[in-house]
Amino acid sequence: MSGLRERKKQATRIAIRDAAMRLFAEQGFTATTIDQIANAATVSRATVFGYFATKEDIVFGDAPSAVPALEAALAERPEGVGTAAAFRDWLLGLAELGGWIEPELVLQLQLADEVPTVRAHRLALHRDFERVVAEALQAELGPDQRLAAALAAAALMAAVSTAEETAARRMRDERRELAPAEFAELLGEAVTFAEAGIAAVRRR
Repeated sequence: MSGLRERKKQATRIAIRDAAMRLFAEQGFTATTIDQIANAATVSRATVFGYFATKEDIVFGDAPSAVPALEAALAERPEGVGTAAAFRDWLLGLAELGGWIEPELVLQLQLADEVPTVRAHRLALHRDFERVVAEALQAELGPDQRLAAALAAAALMAAVSTAEETAARRMRDERRELAPAEFAELLGEAVTFAEAGIAAVRRR
């Protein structure tokens, strides 16, 4: 019974988010109200707030749950696999599983450009990922490499952010969705670029 209950909760969460994202695309973030989202998802206003504390939370869906998932992936990486390589593998695995739904990525970045609170929410999420990567890098590079680990983590997340923005721009300009391999290539290139800095720290 608990499994059925969880499936129903997940279905409700998806319905709320799908309805909200559709309204955000049609009429804009600011013009969309919680009542409109509730009506479109055929749930109550209280139910919307039961799943998402704010409209900004709706935009990014389950993204916050990826932070502890990344932390676990880095902690459990095989011996001899560096943090950056493990981060790249995790990103590519997430992409293959649909962790980036491309039309949603375009809308998320559009909303982040247009709405300061959405942009702040995205930056906060990136900072959470950056903190996890920095902690893993410091453990890898040594306790005296706090600054290097922080800089490398910032470079990794900046590279990933640039890859996302590049993908979104290409999809807008070319009016098509990128093939999974194309998106994976952008993510892979982003991490490879940042790996060069980590390698320089090791050589030093």
